[in-house]
Amino acid sequence: MKTPSGILTILVALASGCAVASAHADALPNAQWRAAEMSMFDLIQNGYAIVGTTSVAARTSGLPGDVYMLQKTNSVYRCVETRATESAAARSSTPLRCAELVQPYRD
Repeated sequence: MKTPSGILTILVALASGCAVASAHADALPNAQWRAAEMSMFDLIQNGYAIVGTTSVAARTSGLPGDVYMLQKTNSVYRCVETRATESAAARSSTPLRCAELVQPYRD
């Protein structure tokens, strides 16, 4: 099943706006993303494909970061990688943080 390009654009925009939140932080009950224990490598090994990327600066640190959107049918993950400097070649030693797109809890 292919995702229409409009939905992919929305997902990438959501990821850009949410890139500052740590995937390992305690999630609020109404959070759109849930921290994943799997790495980006694990996701790709399990059939997920990278369907979009974007680069944004984290609001808290100002460091540039890359957001990778991965999809397999109706399941979507985002993985965030923070760069140590402005140079695209210099990467942080911090592993990528991945989170799964979930239905937020509503009262």
